[in-house]
This record gives sequence, C-alpha cells and structure tokens, in this order.
Amino acid sequence: MRGRRLWALAPAFALLACASVMRAPVVVIPPLLGQISADFQLNPVQAGVLVGLPVLCFGVLTPIASVLLRLTGINHATIYCLLGVVAGSLVRSFGAQPGLYLGSLILGAGLAIGNLSIPMLIGRDFQRRTALLTGAYTSTVNIVVALVTAAAAPVAVVVGWRWSAAGSGVVLGLVALVAWVAVYPPGDPGARAGIRRRAGLSPVQPASPIAAGLERRQIGRWRVVWLFVAAFVCHILAYNVVTAWLPTALAEMRHMSVVGAGLGSSLFQAAGIAGPFLVPILMSALGWSQLRTMAAVCVCWITLPIGLIAVPGWWPVWSLVGGLAQGAFFTVLFVVVIQRARDVDENRRITALIQTIGYTVAATGPVAAGWIHSRVPGWTMTFVAVFLVLVAMSVCALLAVADSSQPPEGKHTVSDRDD
Repeated sequence: MRGRRLWALAPAFALLACASVMRAPVVVIPPLLGQISADFQLNPVQAGVLVGLPVLCFGVLTPIASVLLRLTGINHATIYCLLGVVAGSLVRSFGAQPGLYLGSLILGAGLAIGNLSIPMLIGRDFQRRTALLTGAYTSTVNIVVALVTAAAAPVAVVVGWRWSAAGSGVVLGLVALVAWVAVYPPGDPGARAGIRRRAGLSPVQPASPIAAGLERRQIGRWRVVWLFVAAFVCHILAYNVVTAWLPTALAEMRHMSVVGAGLGSSLFQAAGIAGPFLVPILMSALGWSQLRTMAAVCVCWITLPIGLIAVPGWWPVWSLVGGLAQGAFFTVLFVVVIQRARDVDENRRITALIQTIGYTVAATGPVAAGWIHSRVPGWTMTFVAVFLVLVAMSVCALLAVADSSQPPEGKHTVSDRDD
C-alpha cells in the first residue's frame, strides 16, 4: 500500500507541475506593467489589452480547445498547452511591440487548453480522489500566483522586465513539460502502463454519448443558471481589474516603489489561498447556510474597493479581506452549482457555460479600467466601477443561492463518494 502511494505521487506531481503554469504567466505582467508601458509607450488602454488578452482567450478559445481535446486526447492536448505557454512567453518578452500581443494570444491559447485538460485528467485518473486533487490543484495555482506576483518586480530589478516576464512561463512550462511527458506520453490513453498499474489509478473509461441539443435547451430555460453566469462574470471582472491594476494603483496612490507595490498586491493573491478553506469552516463547522455564507463573502469582497477609496492608507487590510473573499467566492458559487444540478453531466455543462461566458466578458475588465483611469485622473472612479460590479455580483449571487435552496425533483446529489 505504501509503495502504491509513492507511485501515485508521479502522476500527481505531473498534474501539479502543470497547475503551476496555469496562471503564473498571466499574473506576472501587472507588477511589470509600468516598465513595459514605459519601454513601448503604451497608453492605459493598450496596457489593459495586454493584460486582458490571455483571459479573453480562456473564453473565446474554449470551444476550439474542447474540439482539440476530443480529437487528440488529454495527453497530446496538454503537451500543446505547455508548448504554447513556453512559446508565448518567449514571443511576448523578446519581440517588438506586436510581439507583446501575439505572444499573449499564443500563451492564452495554450492556457485555454489546460483549463479543460487538467480538470478532465482529475476526473479520468483520480475518480476516488477528485476532491483532494482538485483542492491541491487550486491551492497550487494560488500559491504560485502569489509567489510570482511578489517576485516579478524584484527579479526585474536584477535581470530586467523581459527575463522576469519570460521566466515564469518558460521555466515552469519546461519543468511541467518534462514531468508530463515522463508520466503521460503522447499516444497513450492515460499514464504509462507501469505507473498506472503501480499507482492504482482509475481505469480509463470512454465517454458516453450525450444528447447535447437537449442539454442546451434545458439549461437555456433555467433562469438560475443565468444568475450564476452573471455572478461569475462580475466576480471575474472585478478580480481581473484588481489583479491587473492594484500594483499600479498602490504605486501612484501610496507613492510606493515598483517592488513595494508588487509585494503589496501579492497580499491580495496570497489571501486567496486561504479563502477556499474558510467555506467548509463556515458551512460545516459553524453550520452557516449557503445564503449566509455567500452574503458574508460578498460583503468582504465589496470592502476592498470601498476601503481603497475611503481609507487608502489601510490598503493591507483591504487587500487581505478582499483576497480572502475572492478566494472563497469561487468555492461557494460552485458548491451551490454542484448541489443544484440534477445530475453530474448537467453540472459539467453548467460549469462550462459559466466559465466560457465569464472569462470572455471579464477580459474587457482591465481594458475598461485602463480607459476610465486615462479619462479620470486618480483611481477613485476606477474603484467606484469595481464597487458597482461587485454590488451586481452580490445581487445575482444571493438570488441564485436563494433560488437553489430547494433542489428540483430528480436531483442527483454529488457526494465525495460519487467522486
């Protein structure tokens, strides 16, 4: 049994190595945005486009990524994901100004594949450990995001912004690529046969055919799904704006150095690591209802823009509270989605709809925030816009949770045992 657990670490390491790449090349740019804008003379709107392009790819290219996965399989598609991350990082960092945007597109296309392939891998190979591996995946992403956000500006002081921006994608991408090919070679239906046998991984099961047209009609008639979509759109909009512009805002509002602003904004990301762990504490240990938990999370999220407007000197408090809330919101929302869905496949389709629309619309957030900042001096109006978006998020989320309190007849309850 102990030997089997040790063998199981190989596919888990490959999975988590890929997880380390899923957001790091995106969040490395905001702390360096001032230097990049100065070198290429970018205006705030152009800078916002640079930040928002990968996120736009998450939404727009998801259908194409889905087709690629169906045609080539998880093993092949994930290799394309990692190659895209490495190539996109190099083109973005070492090309001329058009390379900034071309590299971001290549990078975003690769990550769009990974956004689908990694969760599919967890469901395929770790059916009995879905909750554990999903939690490890999410935590790894958040930890690396916090580290990269904090380290980007200090590293740029030593080696320049180009190497700092490229490092997270190239180094992490190559490590993940080596680990992935070693465990999940292209052409195989899963992990290498020897590793799969010794690790006791779940056998690969072919997907059953799905009546896609019927599913779409059912989801389209379900009003609560669109409340989920609207809430997620607003959440990702606010998150993208804060992630993209908080370092610049802190540098200008508090007269902080680039390094200090980058370290300060990393507090927002670091708090997001702990946020998901608060949800089971509130709902299980303390017995809070879904509605009460969601209300508390929304209030804390809204505290961030209000605090930065009213008392900007307390920015560490607002970053900490807002970071905890943004990490918890995603967890609460999808706990409700899972419990509301009538069966497992409906849960999958709702989640795909939410994320596709959410990431597509939310890509406009950094661009819109850059436009507001270019038209209105200072950051007050930008954070007022974030506040209004979070109010809309709260209304939609609370309505959705309240509507979800009574599951429909025939609902299939997804439990840890089902996973």
